[in-house]
Amino acid sequence: MISWSDFIALWTHRYHKYTHIAGKYLSFAKKYLRLRRLKARLGNRMLVGIMLSEQFGDIIACEPVAREVRILHPDAYIIWFVRKPYVELVANHPDLDGYIVEKCPGEREQILRSGILDKVYNLHLSHRKCKYCFEDPINPIADQLDITYANYFHKGNLLSVFSKAAGLPPLDDTPRLYLPNPVFGKIDSLQLPQPYIVINCQSSHVPKDWSPVNWNRLTRWLLDNYPYAVVEVGLKPVVNLSHPRFFNLCGQLQILETAEVIRRSHLFIGIDSGPAHLANAAGTEGIILLGQLFDFVDYMPYSGRYKRGEGITIINNLGHPCADLPYEWVQEAVELRLSQVKQV
Repeated sequence: MISWSDFIALWTHRYHKYTHIAGKYLSFAKKYLRLRRLKARLGNRMLVGIMLSEQFGDIIACEPVAREVRILHPDAYIIWFVRKPYVELVANHPDLDGYIVEKCPGEREQILRSGILDKVYNLHLSHRKCKYCFEDPINPIADQLDITYANYFHKGNLLSVFSKAAGLPPLDDTPRLYLPNPVFGKIDSLQLPQPYIVINCQSSHVPKDWSPVNWNRLTRWLLDNYPYAVVEVGLKPVVNLSHPRFFNLCGQLQILETAEVIRRSHLFIGIDSGPAHLANAAGTEGIILLGQLFDFVDYMPYSGRYKRGEGITIINNLGHPCADLPYEWVQEAVELRLSQVKQV
């Protein structure tokens, strides 16, 4: 006989599942009607959709797709489908006419099947399902090219792979940032001392991370041996130091505010995460700590400047996870990069 706690857990799950599914249908209906009204106003203009709703590092890496699609469809009305937490990444893009907030992959499938869009560039790969919905998202172009979540880093960086999955040429530009004016005022108000170094110590995926012990050691070494302030960004802090030149901004900034903090910095040091893509887009000198991720031993997430090796040091103990990177390797790379930055 099922226990009371299991009974409650079962029906709680079912409640969330079926309310989500009902909400998905309602959300799709509203979006479909909105797009129908938009098409009626557009007349002969094409309605083009770019679909890449998450993660924020992926969206930043694939920013050049918006520019490419505008070149291909100069007169079209182009919208980007994105999850709510990442709206700011596309809201100010000059080559986009708007955006639509995607509820979940199941809703995305409904929009695709409706045929409401005249042209779609779907950057998602197949079979990344919503945990509640029945729909199994399929990208026929990616499937034809044999691009899957199990092998995509074997086929190129994020931008080149996802652009191919969307039916575009394999793009390789450096991503760009489009920051609204309030961002500059917000970062000015922080009054961060110049010069400073930004660190990002934690990703959304534990296998990408370096150890907290090493991050604390590196930060203390930087503060003891260089005149820079050190600013930690991200969602949750890893460094636990009390020092007048150490600033913890974790969880306090929006994505584009984090981008501006990184843009103003002397150097970015981090792991493979969204802020690393911000550093690439911001033109900031960087040191990135990589390691084996699943079957990807020597993978390159970045396009453009970082891929060409311009202003970037990548540290990777091939065949080992990032956590196994020797502390001394990172410290030596920082010493070398800071000496190079000083000469610029």
